[in-house]
Amino acid sequence: MSAVLSRFDRQLVVWIAVIALATALLLAFSGPYTISIAVGLFTWMYLCVAWNMIGGIVGQVSFGHAAFFGIGGYVSTYLATSYGISPWAGMFVGGTIAAVAAAAVGYLPFRWNLSPLVFALLTLAFAYVLEFGVGGIRALGGTNGLYAKTIGTSFWDFRFVEPGAFLVVIAVMLCLLLLVVSVIYTGRTGFFWRAVHDNQAAASAMGLNPFSIKQRAFVLSAFATALAGSFQAQFVGFIDPVSMFGIEITIFILLFTVIGGAGTLIGPLLGPALLFPVGESIRVYLQDHGGGALHHMLYGVVLVAVILLWPGGIVAGLSRFGVSRGRLRLPKPAVAPQRSPAAVATTGPENILQVRGLRKAFGGLIAVKDATFDVKRGEIFGVIGPNGAGKTTLFSMLGGFARPTSGTIVFEGRETQTLAPFEVCRLGLARTFQIAQPFASLSVREVVAAAALAQDDLDDPVAFADGIIAQMALSARCDVKSADLTLAEQRRLEIARALATRPRLILLDEILGGLTPREADEAIENIRRIREIGVTVLVIEHMVRAVMALCDRIFVLDAGEPISLGTPEEVRRDKRVIEAYLGGSA
Repeated sequence: MSAVLSRFDRQLVVWIAVIALATALLLAFSGPYTISIAVGLFTWMYLCVAWNMIGGIVGQVSFGHAAFFGIGGYVSTYLATSYGISPWAGMFVGGTIAAVAAAAVGYLPFRWNLSPLVFALLTLAFAYVLEFGVGGIRALGGTNGLYAKTIGTSFWDFRFVEPGAFLVVIAVMLCLLLLVVSVIYTGRTGFFWRAVHDNQAAASAMGLNPFSIKQRAFVLSAFATALAGSFQAQFVGFIDPVSMFGIEITIFILLFTVIGGAGTLIGPLLGPALLFPVGESIRVYLQDHGGGALHHMLYGVVLVAVILLWPGGIVAGLSRFGVSRGRLRLPKPAVAPQRSPAAVATTGPENILQVRGLRKAFGGLIAVKDATFDVKRGEIFGVIGPNGAGKTTLFSMLGGFARPTSGTIVFEGRETQTLAPFEVCRLGLARTFQIAQPFASLSVREVVAAAALAQDDLDDPVAFADGIIAQMALSARCDVKSADLTLAEQRRLEIARALATRPRLILLDEILGGLTPREADEAIENIRRIREIGVTVLVIEHMVRAVMALCDRIFVLDAGEPISLGTPEEVRRDKRVIEAYLGGSA
């Protein structure tokens, strides 16, 4: 039993038990009105959980989830009223159509890596297009809407006399969705969702494909949301464009989820559970006393209070009592971790990297001009130059984060200048960043494990990750959030994350920057150990003395233009290098 439960988040298991118990008690002791309120509550919980997959955990906020809600409702109702198809079948047809629509809507912003704001506005526009478009289609009832006509009286016809049957249906749907989310979150995908949410650039550098991860989460979220729309259409018995595609649906989803705790597992359940019953009670009271829709003020006041007191939502406020955002589950390593990772195969051509005529222009500014060099397998190759010389731009092109204006990059016999960062990483070329890139919600062990889990050919990724953590002297800090590390520790974590991708060439971007002399000495020893396990090293550094002592060969840039290439002794004597660092009069 414990092995089975380990696959699920225990907080969600508790909530599933609570939902099942509440359903049983309501059926036994409550009347139709209370049960109808419970149906509404469970529906909002379901919608918040579905939205939270893409908007909270992955971090791509959708302002137009009402579009998928409406697609589900209209497709199932139209198929039932026009062709006599069971709403149960129509529910999944609607879910499929919503999933396809989500894939189409998310394709451009995710593929082109546009701003999350662009994605949010695009989803909002999509919902508005559907709302007004459906209102103009006579076959769908136009602005008058459609009635969910009775096509039979059996369970298959989705028509129930008592609201208790609808309560059972939505309770089962909610529990199943929670189980699905729990299984996904506690597996490999949960690490990838959180990594993309926290730091997309660093996630790409560890071999993750942000486009695929976001697209799949969006499609799954839209499919689940459409199922709720189909259910709502049958429960209410009538749909129209405003009630199915209206912006108010998305507003309430966001409101409940943010108040409960967006990005957490139980926040989408806490928000509706606390606000919806109270809001309904106040709504009924105000309507009886001429108050209209003033109950919406309650939601606004609570939202402001939560933002001011607990920016992370109610879950953040309850964290002191052991409530968490949802813990990732690392499988236990099958073997004891080794202090040093396994050696990398060193066979192949002598030159592991070949750069020819590499050029990068930003308008009229040429950041890198005609860079040409080879990196030999097994060497430590240095790139130096004054500030603004183009070193980081060069690294960005080598790692796939910037597309060269011209020139070629050949790694292990394959051109990479047109590849995405995750594709470059999967070929065996990893990089660190000049400014450390932590993952705000992930611990040290989770960061390195996520990078290892992204490698499909590792038999025991957790043991492999633990070995790298030990090599980088981070074992004592493995449970600390990566954003809470010291600068020296974050530098070591950058290397650990890169090594977990099993690279054959690693790009170290100013790994000594900001370190004390003692920390710098330790970092230099780490670089030498990296070379000892068969990984070729290409390092950018400002500390010229350290580069001269560490590197086999050095490539020098000045104002984007190559001025020297050779051994440390040759570079040290080059007059152009001396002038670049000390000035022409030196």
